[in-house]
This record gives sequence, structure tokens and C-alpha cells, in this order.
Amino acid sequence: MSKYFKSMTKIVKKTEAPKDFKMSGPMKISLKDRCAFSVPAGPKFSCPGATEACEGCYAQKRRHLWGPVQKVMAANWRLLKKFERYNQTDQAVHTILKSMRKDSKVFRLYESGDFHSQWVIDVWAKVIRERRDVSFWAYTRSFHLNFTNLTRNKNFTLWASTDDNNLKHAKQFVRRFRKSGVKHAYGPWEHDKDLPSNSFVCPVTNHGMELAGACEKCSLCIVKRRTNKHVVFLKH
Repeated sequence: MSKYFKSMTKIVKKTEAPKDFKMSGPMKISLKDRCAFSVPAGPKFSCPGATEACEGCYAQKRRHLWGPVQKVMAANWRLLKKFERYNQTDQAVHTILKSMRKDSKVFRLYESGDFHSQWVIDVWAKVIRERRDVSFWAYTRSFHLNFTNLTRNKNFTLWASTDDNNLKHAKQFVRRFRKSGVKHAYGPWEHDKDLPSNSFVCPVTNHGMELAGACEKCSLCIVKRRTNKHVVFLKH
């Protein structure tokens, strides 16, 4: 068991469900705080579609190993699972909306973690419809779930996290939701490997853009149909 899973498992067990969610503010996403929602990552928690490529996931390294960061993710996970256990969809939606910034312009779903169930997809679909002034985006390997309620929204962009282990299922998923603008997000991609056709490299991973606020500045992953290309995240 990795250092991440040992510490996260311990913290989750000790954590009780709070009253509110806590949004995070990763520097890469935006210079504003509370611009993302995160939960514990990995197949033991919120990533049912995790592959061997996920073993080196950024969400299990660096700041995600910090105690305060893990406590926030553990608390979000406990509260989310509590709402799901009692099928409290509207209460979950209300609590998420209350926890978001009123002046948010961009919001990343699952900076750490992934959509773990159909219920949580439907929750986020309602949140996104309520905040049409915000551009939401996410990456997923949960190809077995139905994302129609999410992808039909003009202010939501979804990317299929694609690697050598799930390539077949990722291609099927992208074909299924192609009309909704779903494309591939390849990675972690080796630096010396030829790029997939019709793709661009995330400018942060090739040092073409400063880290701070890069996602909001670039916006190619955020704004729906802003690009017709797939994105590649170089290994880091």
C-alpha cells in the first residue's frame, strides 16, 4: 500500500461527515480560491475506472500528501457518501451550491478523484444547471456510467482520461458522447513518445505556461468546443 493510501485511509476512518463541503483552490486552476471540488483518489475511494497508469497520479503526490489537504478531501468524501446513502440529492445540491463562490467563473470537478456513481453524476448535473454563469469541466475514467445529464449542459466540458490500459473503452466512450463535445485527455504521456493525431499538449506540462492560474488563462479544456483537438498531459 502506498504512502498516500495509508495516510488517506487512516484519515477517512477518523473523519466524521461535516455539515458543509470545502472547496479547494489548486494554484494551476485559478488565482481565486474555492475553484475546485476534491475527494480521495484511487480505486479504494472514488475512482472505479482507475488503471495501472493511475499508480503515478498527481493526485497521490506532493500537496495531496499534506495532512490538511487530505482532511478536506476525507470530509468531502464522508459528506458526499452520507448524502448518497440516504438518497438526499436535493440536500447535496444545496450544500454544494452554498459552498461555492458566488463570483466563480470556472470550476473543476474532481481535481482529485472521479465520478464514483450515477447518483453523483445526477447531483452535479443539477448543480451545473443552477450555475449557468460558471464554466465547469472534468476528466473521467468512469466510462461505465451515463454522463448524458452532464454533457448536455453548454457550461460543462468532459474529457475521457485515456491511457494504454483503457484505450478501447475510452474510444467507445468518446464515440458515444462525441456530439456533446467529449474528447480524449491522454496521459500520463511519455515526453519522447509521438503525440496522438489531432492533439495539443497542455502548456503547463511542457513548460509553455506558468503554473499559477494556467487553466483559467488557457481555457482550452474549460470552454466547451473551444478546441476540436484532444489534449495530452505529459508525464510529470
